[in-house]
Amino acid sequence: MLVILMGAYVAFAEPRTCKVLYLIPFESNDYESPSVKECEDMDKVRSYQLMGFWNGAQMAIEKMGREDNIHFEVVVRDISNNEAKLRRVMEDSELMAGVDLVVGPFFGKLFSVAAEYAKRYGIPIVNPFTSRQDFLANNEYVYKLIPSLEARPAMVAFLAQQRNAFPVILFADSASKNKEQQAYCRYFDRNHIDYKVIPHASDVVAALRKGSPQLVVTFYDNPAQSLIISRSLIYSDKTDNLMFVVPETWLESNTYDIEYYTKLNLHFFSDYYIDYDAEATKTFIYEYTQRYGTPPTLQNFAFQGYDITRYFVDLVINDLDHDRVKVTPTAFPLSFDKLPSGGYENVNVQFLEVKDNEIVPSIY
Repeated sequence: MLVILMGAYVAFAEPRTCKVLYLIPFESNDYESPSVKECEDMDKVRSYQLMGFWNGAQMAIEKMGREDNIHFEVVVRDISNNEAKLRRVMEDSELMAGVDLVVGPFFGKLFSVAAEYAKRYGIPIVNPFTSRQDFLANNEYVYKLIPSLEARPAMVAFLAQQRNAFPVILFADSASKNKEQQAYCRYFDRNHIDYKVIPHASDVVAALRKGSPQLVVTFYDNPAQSLIISRSLIYSDKTDNLMFVVPETWLESNTYDIEYYTKLNLHFFSDYYIDYDAEATKTFIYEYTQRYGTPPTLQNFAFQGYDITRYFVDLVINDLDHDRVKVTPTAFPLSFDKLPSGGYENVNVQFLEVKDNEIVPSIY
């Protein structure tokens, strides 16, 4: 198409096209009006949570259509746990014709089913929220955004090596191991990392060596246990060179004052991190709030919906060449490794710390 402008001919590039299929568990069939008294109560309702994801995705679609000259065809289906419904969607040849990208389903079992269809069609498919790895095998079309649990002990082992903080102490219930604790033990055993599993707070303190670098990882996420181990460490004289790695849920607890966090050199892993001082973040929050009347949060998945849409549409437009993607995600950095004969996994694990009563990325 040619347009005369100031006496010259200006050629406008034809818009690029992208058809995206979203498989989002809105659970509209089972929805009943919940009791919502405060704004934060909405983050606990699945339908509201995933509407935030979709709202963020819509903002990304509009932004890329406006700024990047992309013409979108968007299809959204409510997919929760109904495998038959998912198969009907994926087997609909008219609907699937020309699909460039599939986002979801969000639950592991149904994602495995959808991933097989995506492989058959040759369509990239994104798994937003699970750390499972099994569906990556033999399927180069799968993109998994949450790093595997084993990325965490790998980071801890690296930090222990840097600090010469051996043995790594795991404060955990030796009788009933959770999945993350099991991942640590497997990784440490396989890589000959010196560690101890200690189930009692008093024994953890006794095992620490005063003045020596120490690295303690706890898997307890209940307030009582967090208070016990924190007080035991605070009232000891062995915290000068301590790095204490805790579940992210500790940061949401009101059990004790935040000054404990800094004194214990508190660190934690997280799937997401928002730099609220960044101009791009401020702009997104303002525009989202203006449009929807409520701020975007990690709990309502608005940032994630926005990031996933922008990054992967850009990836599709650039012929799946990660080096050509120019999008910088707001909520989490993406760095993908491809499994041999398999899919792509984000390996950029987020390791954060509490410093001067603020949460910041931990850099070593």
